[in-house]
Amino acid sequence: MSMKLSSPVSVCVNAQAGMAFLLTGIVLCLTTGAFAQGPFTASAIALAKEGKLEEAEYKLAAAMASEESEEPMTWYVKAFVLKQRYIAEGQRPGSPLREEALDAARTCMALDPAGNIDPWLHPLLHFLGDSYLTDIRDAIALIAPGQPSEAERLFDSYAETQRWQDPDWNSDPEWVLMQQQLAEMAMSQARMEEAAGAGPWFELGAKHYQQAISKNHDRFRSFYNLAVHTYNQGVREFKASEDDLDAIDAALLQAAGKWQRASELLEQAIGKDSSQPKAYEALAIVSTALLNQDRIDWCKSHLEELGGH
Repeated sequence: MSMKLSSPVSVCVNAQAGMAFLLTGIVLCLTTGAFAQGPFTASAIALAKEGKLEEAEYKLAAAMASEESEEPMTWYVKAFVLKQRYIAEGQRPGSPLREEALDAARTCMALDPAGNIDPWLHPLLHFLGDSYLTDIRDAIALIAPGQPSEAERLFDSYAETQRWQDPDWNSDPEWVLMQQQLAEMAMSQARMEEAAGAGPWFELGAKHYQQAISKNHDRFRSFYNLAVHTYNQGVREFKASEDDLDAIDAALLQAAGKWQRASELLEQAIGKDSSQPKAYEALAIVSTALLNQDRIDWCKSHLEELGGH
């Protein structure tokens, strides 16, 4: 008997957020004179407003070779122009324009410790940060055993932009969500592989669920789903050897090891949230496979109590 997972998780991507506000902000800086602007930077702002990004970059190169390079507004304008080019070129994954824009934003912040430009800089950072979410989603689909996790590397860059805007930002909920998605991608591949080839994918999925469990967020789901995958993997391995009488005893022993591990994970899931009937139902299934009548009875009693509520 196979078991079902906890409800699926997903990533929300809003890569276009803040674009209109960014352009409004740069015009505001030009028209109010609220910040120091040398002639090269002022020309670059005007050109960027007209969408003449290449000409704006020439003016910025001149600004960087002058005293204007000490002004945070110059670096903000550079970040803005690079961000606009990044958009114009189709927001390609791994585009150096995004990294260059973030480097310019970093310098802008260093030159503006009072945060005077933050009302304009933060929407730019928000846009560039959210652009990583699309790339993370695509990288999740490309994971493979034995390969570095590109999704995790991209998440580090995304998290950095969030902390620039809010030093107290907690990355755990989104990081755990990504680990759960990486785990599910690997486990889905394990299901499609023949038993002999599923092992590396299953181990990869288990690793990502364990990383999700390492954070104190949504741990019931991670424990529960890892338990379900562990039990089902044992079932698949055992069924693959049913027609081989010489291998069936070893297969049963191997499957029993996974079922025992699944039972431990389910008990940990129940420890995180004892109000979930599906955890007791799953543990009863695993206990049946392990011929553990005491645990079956324990699960049934808890299910009766939950049903009484």
